[in-house]
Amino acid sequence: MPVNLKKRSKKQRMKKAISHAKFQKLVVPRPDVLHGYLRHEEINRYLEYLKNRYSFVQVYMIGLTHERRQLKAVEIDWNSEKNLEAIERERTRRALVNMPTITLPPQQNANPGTTQGRNTIFIEGGTHAREWISVAVALNCIYQLTEKHLRNYELLRKLRFIIVPVTNPDGYEYTFMKNRRWRKNRRPIRHTRHIGTDCNRNYDFHWEDGHSKSGRNTFKGLKPFSEPETRAMRNVLRKNKDDLLFFLSLHSYAESIMYPWGYSKDLPETWQKLEKLALAGRNAIKAYNGRNYRVGSIAKLTKRRISGSIVDYVFGVINVPLALVMELPSHALGFQPPAESISPIGHESWFGIREMCKMAYDIEPPFSQLEETTMLTKALTNVNVKPPLQEAGAARNKLPLYKTIMPAIKAEEVLKNRQVPVKC
Repeated sequence: MPVNLKKRSKKQRMKKAISHAKFQKLVVPRPDVLHGYLRHEEINRYLEYLKNRYSFVQVYMIGLTHERRQLKAVEIDWNSEKNLEAIERERTRRALVNMPTITLPPQQNANPGTTQGRNTIFIEGGTHAREWISVAVALNCIYQLTEKHLRNYELLRKLRFIIVPVTNPDGYEYTFMKNRRWRKNRRPIRHTRHIGTDCNRNYDFHWEDGHSKSGRNTFKGLKPFSEPETRAMRNVLRKNKDDLLFFLSLHSYAESIMYPWGYSKDLPETWQKLEKLALAGRNAIKAYNGRNYRVGSIAKLTKRRISGSIVDYVFGVINVPLALVMELPSHALGFQPPAESISPIGHESWFGIREMCKMAYDIEPPFSQLEETTMLTKALTNVNVKPPLQEAGAARNKLPLYKTIMPAIKAEEVLKNRQVPVKC
């Protein structure tokens, strides 16, 4: 017999209404990130949708722009305590109802809910307002790591991701409303009639060498970190500096993967490691669709010196061991390729980005060099063996035990067969 809704008590109707309201609060409409350029408000709505749906996703505000728009970062951490608790609850629920359990490989970290050494990838897009495709590709990275997380589980269980899809929200919105060619942010310059600073010239690393004319597209600002966007990025980078393994800045449209320096044609000491990482991304994209990205230093490939850039700052001041710029492939189509190009460019870029993330983990061990030396020294002290000091660098690649916590017993077993040098 069907239930007569009119005869329900007031208490029952109220209870159903509250339940429905709670459900509506959880369900945030999902914008289409693969087939159109989203406005800033739509992007924030999508991030909210992901935060509500996935226990390994956090979204937080890192700052406010001049026009009071929120700068948001997405943190994707499979090994977070919240996610591990959610997995355990799901396993318990399945066991109670005799459902098949989900078997996942063991966690990378020895202690659940904690991170060990450098294991964080930082990706940012939308520094230059008109480069819409860089925002779309950053959103595609978020999409791949969340909505397609089962495909990328091996990546997620090893690495933590922080992604800022729109670093310059004011300028980005201005390109939709007024001027599609706008590059800078939207904060007025004091004592001038000009508006905007190039956020990618405003970081405190050889900042003084940048352009000081406020009317230029590459104006460096009145002082380092004069802009709210760059201060917000500086703060979040400083907060995570001990964990950062690889930093990637997305731009368009030079179809290249570049490494420091931008301020000088000189190469950093670790340029070969950076080039190896960039080549891994280039080769992955070439294998996917045949496109051949250029690889080299920023100053060499752009044929000009770029001072005060975020990549030079991250590499030279924050001391992130791996930092690259990825210029996306839209030269023939401009800074804002047609909407039908978003998905192909996004997938192509993801193949390269994913391979670079994997390579970054292989190039740099999960522990910092200082932590490795400290752990090994403690192990050797426990077994009363004094290690020789010569050939420290050469032995690092020969002994994979540097990449794990080496107990004293294991160290003793190894030392019976060979001497273990320590880097000092």
